[in-house]
Amino acid sequence: MRSIVTATLLGLLAAQSSYAFAEFQPSSAAAAAANNGVRPSSATFTPPRRQQHGGGGTARTSAALHMTGGQQAPPPELKPPPALYDGAVAAGIAKGKGSWSKIFKLGIVAGAHIGFGSYLAISVGGNCPGIAAANPGLQKIILGAFGLPFGLIMTLVSGAELFTGNTALVGASYMEGKSTKSELAKSWIASYAGNFVGSLLLAYLAYTSGTLAASPGSVAIATAKATLPFQQAFVR
Repeated sequence: MRSIVTATLLGLLAAQSSYAFAEFQPSSAAAAAANNGVRPSSATFTPPRRQQHGGGGTARTSAALHMTGGQQAPPPELKPPPALYDGAVAAGIAKGKGSWSKIFKLGIVAGAHIGFGSYLAISVGGNCPGIAAANPGLQKIILGAFGLPFGLIMTLVSGAELFTGNTALVGASYMEGKSTKSELAKSWIASYAGNFVGSLLLAYLAYTSGTLAASPGSVAIATAKATLPFQQAFVR
């Protein structure tokens, strides 16, 4: 009971503080000076006007704290699909110009990132036996939410070379005649080899550390993947 009363009092104090802070708004002169880029020597505030609503006439205060300064950033440009495709082609041209060593090294980073995403999916989403038994769909959502998205975010932030992305981007630039066949082969081979090495490095670290030994989902997933027929695994 004491905790409930304390939480209620804190909520009332916070609401009162917020209301007192919103009781002030800059005057028209101060707002005009701020819009003209002039900083006034002293802030001038005017009390809010009270408006009567309804026949009973309960007075309500409408106030807002207007903060001005600097220039408003323009809204982001929404590009149409042709412009997005042109950007993808330009990115494919840049990726195709990279050296073998650069693409391979960045491919190792991307392979480790995607592997880390799978590691996170197995250790979190694959370690929910109670949810899997009660709600298998929710367990699948958790498994997917903590898997590939994190690996892709790390790959995009670091600028690593992922084979699937190079297949789309460099493939598009090749189809448009902006990249050569040798650049296409270099991008695909180097990134695929780097991804493979990076994933093996992360798998070795996970095996050596033993962090997935207690996870019930790791063995089940590995067994299911290892027993798939070659054609079915290739299509998947």
